[in-house]
Amino acid sequence: MARFARVVARGEQSGETDMTFRILALDGGGIKGSFTAGVLAALEKDTGHRCVDHFDLIAGTSTGGIIAIGLGLGLSAAEIVDFYTRHGPTIFPSTSLARRWFGVARHLFQPKHSHQTLRSALTQVLGERKFGDSIRPLVIPTYDAVGGRIFLLKTGHHAHLRHDVEAPAVEVALATAAAPTYFAATRFPDHGNNSYVDGGVWANSPALAALVEAVHFLGQRLEDIDILSIGTTSTPFNVAQKHRSGILGWNAGLVEILMTAQQEAANAQAMLLVDRRFHRIDHQSPRGQFSLDDARPEQIERLIALGRGEAVKKANIEAVGDRFLNGRHAPPFQPLFPSR
Repeated sequence: MARFARVVARGEQSGETDMTFRILALDGGGIKGSFTAGVLAALEKDTGHRCVDHFDLIAGTSTGGIIAIGLGLGLSAAEIVDFYTRHGPTIFPSTSLARRWFGVARHLFQPKHSHQTLRSALTQVLGERKFGDSIRPLVIPTYDAVGGRIFLLKTGHHAHLRHDVEAPAVEVALATAAAPTYFAATRFPDHGNNSYVDGGVWANSPALAALVEAVHFLGQRLEDIDILSIGTTSTPFNVAQKHRSGILGWNAGLVEILMTAQQEAANAQAMLLVDRRFHRIDHQSPRGQFSLDDARPEQIERLIALGRGEAVKKANIEAVGDRFLNGRHAPPFQPLFPSR
């Protein structure tokens, strides 16, 4: 029989009977994670409750994975906002026009940004803590560049999940956030130095992956699951002028449409499986307003403000306050394989 992490039944001590299993799913999107952080900070401030206390499982891809790990290690959403504000412009530096043109040429042959700069910023926030120190079960998508397969990094919430708990949290964050062409693939010492790239190549929205995790590895029933999914802003994507184009015509648009289509599919499928117990917070922006690596301070502030604005819209704050950050804490997480 499969062994699951010990989870005290919700209401076992208080007498409550609400057995809803709550999932927080955080999309990828580079510096646009500032929007996600702004949403979470506004929700925590308005409800007076911490996200990490109220979700049974947290999943995050790429920038969403960084946020998920931060939450699991006890950071408040306000502290994560501060991470993007302080470190975003360093991770994704803005340069002069001449250097930007040089950067475009360099980008044809090398990653656009420094892997070491991202590592340094993450280390300042996450320190030397281990992935297995998380106080919530975590699911972090990445892609095994050596084995050529999708991969999920997980805390020790099942008998088969013992291999990632000793990994430094920084290494897990790097493995999910190594966006191809933007950052170099990251070596993962705990997996024999395999190389990993951004989980957004297959799970830019981790909602469906988290749902499968809850059912298969944590033994939850679909009818008991409720999902809060948070995006990183979206833009309408029209391919009418590209359908006869070649590589140059499609350019980066090819990657964009593949990631957008996957994200839409994952969210739609998850919504159907949980019978619409799925709440999505996102913002549709004009095309070209934001990009994965435009980390000018004013852009980061705009993203944070947009996130806060979306969070406090009546439909969102009411749904979150009623179903998610409602004062009913998630059961304590007691991993089968805690970090040493």
